[in-house]
Amino acid sequence: MCGGGCAIGESVDGFVRAAGGVMGQARDGFGTGVGVLLPLPPLAPAPPPSITPGQGQAADGQQDSAVEHHNSTAALSSLDDTGRAELDAAAASASGGRVNMEAIIAQAVADVQALGLSTNTPEGKRALITAIRTRLEETRGTVQTGAAEAGTHAAAANANAAGYGDVAGLTRPAGMGASSLGAMPMGGGMPMGGGMPMGGGGMPGFGAPLSGLSGLTAPFTQAAKLTGSTNGSTPASGTGGSKAAVSQAAKIPLSAVQYDRLKFPAGREAYRGYISEALDVMGVDDPRARARWMTGLMTAAARESSFNPLAVNTSDMNATRLAGSGPDGFPAGSSRGGLQTIPETFAAYHQPGTSTNLYDPVANIAAAMNYVMDCYGVSRDGSNVTKVPQFNPNSAGGGY
Repeated sequence: MCGGGCAIGESVDGFVRAAGGVMGQARDGFGTGVGVLLPLPPLAPAPPPSITPGQGQAADGQQDSAVEHHNSTAALSSLDDTGRAELDAAAASASGGRVNMEAIIAQAVADVQALGLSTNTPEGKRALITAIRTRLEETRGTVQTGAAEAGTHAAAANANAAGYGDVAGLTRPAGMGASSLGAMPMGGGMPMGGGMPMGGGGMPGFGAPLSGLSGLTAPFTQAAKLTGSTNGSTPASGTGGSKAAVSQAAKIPLSAVQYDRLKFPAGREAYRGYISEALDVMGVDDPRARARWMTGLMTAAARESSFNPLAVNTSDMNATRLAGSGPDGFPAGSSRGGLQTIPETFAAYHQPGTSTNLYDPVANIAAAMNYVMDCYGVSRDGSNVTKVPQFNPNSAGGGY
């Protein structure tokens, strides 16, 4: 019998192996990177044929038919060019998603190599689990971005396909507008291996990795308990690293709000992790919903605080509406944190299971989500989050 040490080692080893499997699936979901685009047949619009001048209905009909043929050929050529440009963008970005995943996997391997020898101690195990968990969050972000872009490209492909039907005089399916492909919002390219999904809007092969990421919660929690990491450097879910008490209340008294300005990591990548954790706490599991919220919340965090969890606005109307200072020394009514929530809003829309610390990034984000869902009618799946200008990357933004 080897005692508890073996159980700890096996749990950490199983967690790392499972994480590696999920990362590999995510990488493969972006294709092999060796897709080949077949050349399109040339279809240069021919000039209208020279028609021998004539009179009468026959001559007029022949002339009209020639002009119609020319216009149809020109329209088809334009659709071909648009479709080719879209395919080129998809093929060019195919390697991007895979390269990102290769880099994440390489870093995970480096983490294991650097920390593997120290896993005979609880501190070493905690460090390795924390490092691999970071790689999993990076994987989640990469996959969600790819899935969101795939939906945009699939819609663009459908619109372009409908354009061919227009030229042929076919009736468009119900609900499909007549807007051109060029008017549609386009992402940075679809990270696929040279192909394009048609109709579904999803990204093939990405369901399993996302499910795998969710499934890794249990082994992580088990390993954390065995190593005692919940009392170490790994933050408990919903705390963002804060030492403030976690409350299960959906609404807390204003007097219960804490103002602990701890050293929360700042920056874009840190906020991807905070948002991901907030979505976990909020029970948003659907990959499409998570991607929509991720885009909206990242946009808002960039505009509100430049991804700074300790940001405080001391000059707007909120800062001057109340007399006196808060426990942190800033104006009592000031907006605080990455999503710039005021204390009253944070208390009223506190998310059960998160910290009572207003500066805690996860608690701050979750409260902001509850607020926009209640006050702006944003759906829990984030399908209309862009109705809030500050959360809409395609608008000029504004307060919320």
